[in-house]
Amino acid sequence: MGRVTVSSYLAAHRGQVPEAVWLARREQWTPEVSARAWAAALAEIAADPEPTACVYLAVEPWAGVDRDGDGVEPGGEVVGVAMGQRAEMSPWPCTGQVSALYVLPGHQGGGLGRCLVSAVAAHLHERGLSALTIAVLAANTPARRFYQALGGREVATEVTEEAGHQLPQVVYGWPDIAHLRTP
Repeated sequence: MGRVTVSSYLAAHRGQVPEAVWLARREQWTPEVSARAWAAALAEIAADPEPTACVYLAVEPWAGVDRDGDGVEPGGEVVGVAMGQRAEMSPWPCTGQVSALYVLPGHQGGGLGRCLVSAVAAHLHERGLSALTIAVLAANTPARRFYQALGGREVATEVTEEAGHQLPQVVYGWPDIAHLRTP
């Protein structure tokens, strides 16, 4: 999970954030650092007797051709990750948010992102949340197109701070997530 998050972030945001921010991320935010953060998040979810938060993985089921060339061997490589939870701020009541969505660049465009968003939406809907939001860097045009293709509409703008830099974000929302619950 740490490798997917770091690799996807670095690939997606080069040129979208100030170079100093990107270089600092590359130096300080290693897959191991990210993996520890994911482990803490998973432990927190596991400790909650009625968790709203969720994490879903897209797993590549095959590692590749086996050494004898007879076929494929099971792999289980994580190629995508999504996290959802109750939204802290929203234009609607009973709103969840996708707080993380990462798919390795070589696996994008094949529907994994859509499936991950769908899984998060279904989980949150089962826990009584009926709307969904996700924030994305304003400069991340490919992700913005993806959320628009899923039917998201711009519902807010905000600014996030990273390493002393103010980065504009666009918040996409779905006031009714029912259509997101099926891939």
